[in-house]
Formats: sequence, structure tokens, C-alpha cells
Amino acid sequence: MGDYRYEFVVPSEMMDIHLEFSIDKGNHGFNKHYHDWIEIIYLINGDLEVQINNRSRNLKKNEFVVVNPMTIHSTWCRSGNTAILLQIPVAFMERFVPDIREYVIAVDMDSPDLRVQTKLANIRSVLQDLWIAYQFRAEGYIFRCYSLIFELSYILVHSFSRRVPQSEVRKHQKNLERIQKIIDYVQKNHIEPISIREIAEEIGLNEIYFSRFFKENMGMTFLEYVNTVRLERIYVDLLNTDHSIRELQERHGFYNEKVFRRMFRERYGCSPREVRKRD
Repeated sequence: MGDYRYEFVVPSEMMDIHLEFSIDKGNHGFNKHYHDWIEIIYLINGDLEVQINNRSRNLKKNEFVVVNPMTIHSTWCRSGNTAILLQIPVAFMERFVPDIREYVIAVDMDSPDLRVQTKLANIRSVLQDLWIAYQFRAEGYIFRCYSLIFELSYILVHSFSRRVPQSEVRKHQKNLERIQKIIDYVQKNHIEPISIREIAEEIGLNEIYFSRFFKENMGMTFLEYVNTVRLERIYVDLLNTDHSIRELQERHGFYNEKVFRRMFRERYGCSPREVRKRD
């Protein structure tokens, strides 16, 4: 489970991009994070819930999602899936489109426009060909991979992007800095009770504005986020330690056992004891 953070993406061998074929067995996800890469997730089969800022989408087979750089997002897979993950650094794209940071890419998978659906089909085809080229690595495969990445980038920028004003870019950056301060505080203090008043004072906001600001940017209430962090820490420790469930529960800030077990089941679809048996 990943904590909300700025994520450092490692490029694939010999290439500027990161490309992988992912097999997820289920009950797994990455909590809120962001990075300076354009991210594309193409779901081959299975299920995947993707949350971008405060909007959620359940991807279906053969659907994909595009996450803009420096955008808060998370993923959650309950039953298992296979997917292609492609991440392209903005620094790479800036070599060819210097003002690429002023673009926002928005893909509507449900558009009734046949021209849009044709372009979406082209993107699927490019992603599939990219993975095949990278997987089999025939002589000169690097050239093939880059040609497909350029084709994909062209379709996204030409057909699915819009420019945003500089003022909007600056506001987004300011919001990210503020969110990061909040989350850093939670990561350090999640085992203690954290009140809205306490965290609002910590970053210099009044309580009402803080609650609205957090929900708008994170897609959940502050309390929901704190409990998500606690649950994920417990889940990891269930898999990697021999400490008792009760000890882990209290170590990570849950002192009401009934509430803890209810929230854990809602999150993971099973009990803490079942997680250990499954492992």
C-alpha cells in the first residue's frame, strides 16, 4: 500500500518512459499520490477503481484512463486485474512541446461521437502494440517503442487536450503544496487523535474552509483519509509482522475494536484474520 506522497517513478531499462504489464491479485491499491509524469492505465481485464482528484471511475475491460502530471490520484483493485501501465515524464515531452505543462488532457470514454471512439480505439491499439514491442524486444525494438509513444502523445495532445491559464497552473501548484503539508502531518501523527481544529491551525486555515478545501482536492473527508492511512498501515503489518491484531489496531490509532473491524471489512472485503490466513 502506498502512502500519499510525491512518487518517484523509475524509467524502464534503456528508455525514458516507464512501462509495465501489471497482474494484481486483488485487495490492493495505491493511496493518494502524484508525480511529474503523464500516466496511462489500460485495463485488459478485471476491475480497477481510479480516483483522480475528487472523481472516481470504475474501469471496465479494454478501457483506459489518463492521469495528468502533478495530479492527485489513487487506484483500488478489489477482485484482481491485468493491466498495462505507461508513464511518460513531462520533462521528456517538454523537449518537443516546451509549454506542455499548460495542457490538460481529458479523455471521455463514454463519448457518443464516433470520431472520438475511433481515436480511443487507436489509443488502445497503440498501447497493445507498445507492450508487444517492449515485451519481445526484437532487433531495433527501442525505435518501435518510441515511434508508438510519439503516436500516442500526438493523439492525446491533438485530440484530447486543452490549454489552461497560467493563473490556474499556479493555483494548482499552491493547492498541492498545501495538501502535501496536511498529509505529511497525518503520516507523522496518524496514531494520535487529530482534530480538524488542530490540523487547520497547523496550516493556517479556519476549520470550515479547511474541510471544504480537503474534500474538494482529495475526494474524501479528512477523517476518512486519516482512517484510510491507519487501515493501510495495519494491512501492511498484518502481512509482514507477527504482532497480534489487537496490538496493530491500537498501534495505528484505532481504539474502538468494533469500529475498526467494520471499517476494515468495508475497505478490504474481509476480516484482518482472513488477511493473515490468505497470506
